[in-house]
Amino acid sequence: MKLKINNMKVDFKKIMVEINFEGDLVEVDTRKELANALYQTTSDIGLADFAREIYYSDGEVEVPEEYIEPILNISASRFIVPVQKALSDKLK
Repeated sequence: MKLKINNMKVDFKKIMVEINFEGDLVEVDTRKELANALYQTTSDIGLADFAREIYYSDGEVEVPEEYIEPILNISASRFIVPVQKALSDKLK
């Protein structure tokens, strides 16, 4: 019997980012910046292909479980803390 891994679906066009300590949220389209960061940083062909999928998406994309950690690691080095936190909250 094969175990089915449930991949997460995320709309990277509609990431809610907390912009201040009062908890105010703003919707941010992270598709292009995130996809380019992944593409420019990874040596994994699959992740590079997935970055292209994010870039051209117009709604939810299915995020393979094995790409969550690399996405979070790359975003930690390329984005400000509020965006990092929003992506982390969305992917965990």
